[in-house]
Amino acid sequence: MSSTTSRGNYYKKRTKEYLEKLGYTVQLTEFVSSRPIGGGRMIWTKKDVFGSDGIAMNGKDIIFWNAKSASTGNQSPLKSRGKSEYAKYPFPPCVKRHLYIWEPRKQPVIIDCV
Repeated sequence: MSSTTSRGNYYKKRTKEYLEKLGYTVQLTEFVSSRPIGGGRMIWTKKDVFGSDGIAMNGKDIIFWNAKSASTGNQSPLKSRGKSEYAKYPFPPCVKRHLYIWEPRKQPVIIDCV
C-alpha cells in the first residue's frame, strides 16, 4: 500500500497533466516548511497556498485547484473539507476554485467550490 504522501503527489501530478492537456498553464503552489524540535531534529510540514495544490490559467480563467483521491468511492467528506478550506480565503468572484477528486482508473470528478 502506498503512503498518503506518495498518493497525494501522484494525484497532484495527474491533475497538473490533465489541466495542461486542456490548454492551461499550471503551477504547483504547495510548499514545505520546517521548525526545530530540539536535539538537532526538525518537523517538516506541507502547506497549501490558499488551500490549493496549484493554480491554472489559460487567458480566460484562473483556477485554484486541489487534488484528492477517493479510493473508497465516498466523496462527501472530501467535498466538505475542500469547500471549507476554500471558504477561509477572500477569493474574488472571477476566480474559480475546483476540487479534482480521483478514483482509481477513472477520470476526475470536478467540484466547483463557489
